[in-house]
Amino acid sequence: METDDIKTLLTELRDSHRAFEAEYRRVANESLAMQREVLELQKQAVANQNKAIEEQGRSVKMQAQFGRLYRVALAVIAVVITFLLVRLVRL
Repeated sequence: METDDIKTLLTELRDSHRAFEAEYRRVANESLAMQREVLELQKQAVANQNKAIEEQGRSVKMQAQFGRLYRVALAVIAVVITFLLVRLVRL
């Protein structure tokens, strides 16, 4: 009887071990799939950040150009006002 009990216990142990291995494989594969998905999302995020950085660079350049244009326009307006004031004073 002891031999039958030992065989039964060993069979149960083997079956439990197989079930554990199957569950472990399933969880490991699911984890790997999630990690791959996260990696793809991170790649997309990096690409989006690079695009945003490029856009910010363009925006800074445009702001600098508008700043120069604004200063030139102010200088021209100052010259025109000065010219008009000089003519007004001479009248």
